Amino acid sequence: MEEPSRKQQTLQDLKKLVLSKASIVYILSDEEDRVETLLKELSATFQPGPKLFIWNPFYGLTGEEETIENSKAPFDALDRVIQRTEQAFYLFEGIHSLMDGDPLLTRKMKDVHRALRNRYATLFIVAPVLVVPEELRRDMVIYELPMPDDSEVERILNSVISGTPHAAKLTESLTPDLKEHMVKAALGLSLDQVARAFRSALIGRTTLDASVIDGVIEEKGQLIRKSGILTLITNRPTLDEIGGLENLKDWLRKRSGVLSKEGKTFGLQLPKGVLITGVSGCGKSLCAKVFASFWQVPLLHLDMARLYDGTMGEPEKALQIALQTAETVAPSVLWIDEIEAGISVQSQKAGGGSQSRVFASFLTWMQEKKNFVFIAATANVIELLPPEVLRKGRFDQIFFVTLPNAQERKSILSIHLKRNGADLSNINLNMLIKVTEGFNGAEIEQAVYGAMVDAFNDGRPLTEHDIIIAVGNIIPLSTTMKEEIGRMERWAYNRAILASKN
Repeated sequence: MEEPSRKQQTLQDLKKLVLSKASIVYILSDEEDRVETLLKELSATFQPGPKLFIWNPFYGLTGEEETIENSKAPFDALDRVIQRTEQAFYLFEGIHSLMDGDPLLTRKMKDVHRALRNRYATLFIVAPVLVVPEELRRDMVIYELPMPDDSEVERILNSVISGTPHAAKLTESLTPDLKEHMVKAALGLSLDQVARAFRSALIGRTTLDASVIDGVIEEKGQLIRKSGILTLITNRPTLDEIGGLENLKDWLRKRSGVLSKEGKTFGLQLPKGVLITGVSGCGKSLCAKVFASFWQVPLLHLDMARLYDGTMGEPEKALQIALQTAETVAPSVLWIDEIEAGISVQSQKAGGGSQSRVFASFLTWMQEKKNFVFIAATANVIELLPPEVLRKGRFDQIFFVTLPNAQERKSILSIHLKRNGADLSNINLNMLIKVTEGFNGAEIEQAVYGAMVDAFNDGRPLTEHDIIIAVGNIIPLSTTMKEEIGRMERWAYNRAILASKN
């Protein structure tokens, strides 16, 4: 049996509330137009359909065929609701700002509840924030309107494209795969935001390609910046920009279809996340970022250390806002760099109750999050993490990255040389592989950059000798931290999966 769409499920939920004679339903949402449309569709499911009246303080109670006189003031409008006896829906927009601190309005709402609880008439309140006096909590139902789903977003995309001057060309270039990725990129936005994101991304275009997705994701940046603690990362490396680490890449490639309709139909479970540890400079952060570009979803950065610096208020509240935002803009990748800085055993002891509560909240969210927020976390000193974080069920896999082998060094060299415009036909890569033994990826990148500077200043093309000289001026981490790297590798021997193939 096919599952109902999110919109169908929402209509079913609202219909159950009406049939159960819920007198007051408080809908948490800032999408007034969408709620109006839903209630019109809900009315059509009844025979006869209840009339829908919409109230705001400027126009009073108005319906499609009738305006109720003397109903602009909230008390007058609520009196009209009490006095009318027919089956009807009453949607109040903007009344939430008047409910806080007005005991008389609270009393009037109580009267509305008593009048409507025995008949099929429902008062709906739509508001972006929850403002419910304690006296009314038992009298009303609070319903959080879910964000639009794939089908609603796809409908908006089709509508936006059909309204452009180049609709035919855009439609022709919109492949099913690209369409699916555009829809996924817009999930987490309201319908108005979805339409704005698509219009903005299509400006100046006559054809569509993968670059349009970044334009859609940028709209999500507005939501992300409002959280204050999350950062939208736009520089997302692709798999081809990472040298080696084939085991990690294979793990990711096998999960390429987890967000597709086919994967959902097959019953694939969405991955929860990975923890990447290992030697500094070997690509942990690059790997964390690549998940977002691979799935073409937003990449959010959460700075755990910043939770405790006081600039974002109470750590627990700041974390809650950050995690709620991540779920709102889902599907997304949440990148947590040096996760041990925020939830290590030592930090909990030093920070006391606040640190422990943040840790408990984070663990609970990892286990119970409903939307696809893939956690890509890195750790330099993984032994500092509590065992609760490392157990199966929190992360799908723990990967260990170590110094690149010969083949990986060749790949890393090629990537950085091409990025700097070097002619690889004039460079002996095999020689460079030997002289960079024991170097990590960051050190190889720095050697190439230093060689490019020298070649530029001499006014000649880059050669392998420039790189050899640059390499000679770098003391690699494998020398300065030989014992520490050995300790890391011993820890990872039977506790983590090597990100590289032997």
